[in-house]
Amino acid sequence: MIYTKEIVKDKFWILENSGIKIGTLRFCSSDDFVVNVTNTDISKGINNEHVTYSELTQCFGEKILESKESPVVVESNPLSERKALKTSLGIVDEYPSKHMPYNIETIELKGKQIPTYTKSKTSKVRYVAGYYGVRFPTDWRWFYGGKLNTLNTYSFIGPFKTKSEMQNETKLAIKRDEL
Repeated sequence: MIYTKEIVKDKFWILENSGIKIGTLRFCSSDDFVVNVTNTDISKGINNEHVTYSELTQCFGEKILESKESPVVVESNPLSERKALKTSLGIVDEYPSKHMPYNIETIELKGKQIPTYTKSKTSKVRYVAGYYGVRFPTDWRWFYGGKLNTLNTYSFIGPFKTKSEMQNETKLAIKRDEL
């Protein structure tokens, strides 16, 4: 039996046949889908082409877009579109956080306002939100969602709201230090 697994809500599905991935299905516009199937016998000749919703249901059945399993839904959000170093689970003072933030507090550290949080309501370990360039003993490194103690120990630049901004500024710091 062929069914789909929804990956991006109302936009992208994986086609499966008895638990084996056989292709993908992508929504393009109001009544336009792109079907990409590895075995064209299953798709009745539809492969890697634009089809209408009626052609899609004619080939795979009326319930093809209804996931058999609970969907793994990835909501479109600006953090994932910026391709964060790792998945962002929250926002702390407009900066992305690597974990679900609790006990949010802005702390002044080395003359900068640093957005911090804990990973649970009872935790005492503070993490920083945003992107940073950190000068470790050997070189500059990119830093995202780490412990506040790391920034306390080493010199750093940031915080930055985007990965690209952090990368550019860190590269400039490397050139300044001639590493």
